[in-house]
Amino acid sequence: MDLNEELRKRHGITKLSNLHHAELTPAMLPQSIGHYRGWIYDPNRYTLDQVRAFVYNASLSCVSAAQIYELPLLLEERPQKTHLSVAYNRGMHASKLRRFDDVCIHREQIMSEEERRTHVASIGTVLERVLVCMPLKVSLPMLDTARNRGLYDISTLTLPISGSRVPHLREAIGLSTDRARSILETVARLQLIDMGLTPEVGVWIEGVGEVDMIILGFIVIEVDGWAFHSSKEQREKDLKRDRELLRRGYVVLRFTYDDVMNGDFEREVPESVKAIRGLVSHEDAEGARAAAKNIDFLQTLGGLYLPHHGLGRAS
Repeated sequence: MDLNEELRKRHGITKLSNLHHAELTPAMLPQSIGHYRGWIYDPNRYTLDQVRAFVYNASLSCVSAAQIYELPLLLEERPQKTHLSVAYNRGMHASKLRRFDDVCIHREQIMSEEERRTHVASIGTVLERVLVCMPLKVSLPMLDTARNRGLYDISTLTLPISGSRVPHLREAIGLSTDRARSILETVARLQLIDMGLTPEVGVWIEGVGEVDMIILGFIVIEVDGWAFHSSKEQREKDLKRDRELLRRGYVVLRFTYDDVMNGDFEREVPESVKAIRGLVSHEDAEGARAAAKNIDFLQTLGGLYLPHHGLGRAS
């Protein structure tokens, strides 16, 4: 029996028992064929999460459906269990194939025919589940991306009006913006907010272009993902931007992906802000920028270094 051909006829997934081959066991399957609790599938067509959706006759949802809609999710936040949505009134009972030990079931008031047919929840349902189910560092990047790319109007989300999660939901909606261009920017923004700072996001500066964030009116925060800031050409472009920002009265603090994720960002931003405030005594942003343009201030900065994070005197 050509198992690959049999799978092709069955759209890439079927129960092992449907093949009428009593001697066939999962241990006998070739490496090119995946198996899961009595089902076999083509791993080039289906992920394990999608297979579980078939087995439970449910729809991929919450963080498990994020990749389908190109919603960002940090690798360390990807769950081991598959999140699935089913109708609120559907009965579900444990069996040999459905043990409920590797899935998280969400009950939905409304499930469309399209969601049932494709085994994938709508993007609206996915965002609603993420908001209710996941912490802010997971839900906010997805909201930001949905708004930035025009994937969904989050004002139409149906959210609970009572319960312990309501304050979290309101905070996430209130913090979301269509100006954040990456998950890295959103994570860094959350950390700045936790520091008591209020960042401006996606600010356009004449002669420079758009910067990631500005705090205190004159400190530019740039977070550099590896994909767009690893080449020699991009590095030179970044440095040229930094010099132009300095000429226009802005101080630039530039951080890498690892800085944001490993705690350096949270530790060094307060230290840098304290050092900069010691150089610039003006409380208002305009006064700070005016001071930053002063030649004495520029000369002072010339004796400092910005090693992509933090201010400190060169030794």
